[in-house]
Amino acid sequence: MDLEPFLGPPKPLPEQPQALFVGVLELYKNVDGLAEAWRLAAADVDGAALRIVGSGTRADVVRRLVADLPEQTSWTPRLETGEVAAALDEATALVLPSRSEGMGRVVVEALCRGRPVVASRVGGIPDLVRDGVNGILVEAGDTHGLADALVRVLRDRELAERLAAGARESVEPWLATPEEYAARLREAVVHAVPRLDAS
Repeated sequence: MDLEPFLGPPKPLPEQPQALFVGVLELYKNVDGLAEAWRLAAADVDGAALRIVGSGTRADVVRRLVADLPEQTSWTPRLETGEVAAALDEATALVLPSRSEGMGRVVVEALCRGRPVVASRVGGIPDLVRDGVNGILVEAGDTHGLADALVRVLRDRELAERLAAGARESVEPWLATPEEYAARLREAVVHAVPRLDAS
């Protein structure tokens, strides 16, 4: 996992509240649930936007969402690694509503950029995201819970700032040395494997 583009000092949160999704547009990523949650959340946060980055078999869901909410939703099928880092800098929070997930590389990238993560409590995500510390965890498939979490982090600047500080703080130990990073990554994967076997 090359984190070099994500390691500079985090930028301040943007003035316009924005959620960012980065991932494949597939069923297991719960793109359908994200679209439904955004339809609920967008009306409750003035000036908020959702940026979706990715491609896949569920692209039709994203096309419909952009058509329905063009002022509040944008879609980019692909970004290079450095562009993902820049997209994170432009976001208030990363959203990852997966039904199943392994390690969640984009979660680590978001935390490195000092961005809180709104995510499902599945796979290796809870090993990285601590609810109320560096993000907000919701149950997988809970569309209303996801919408509520998005509204909270996008509308409450103080909460977003606190979670953003916790985000970068939570990865600092990982970034100390390559050996320490490898040890922590190994530990997170070991803890995630039993959860993956159970799902």
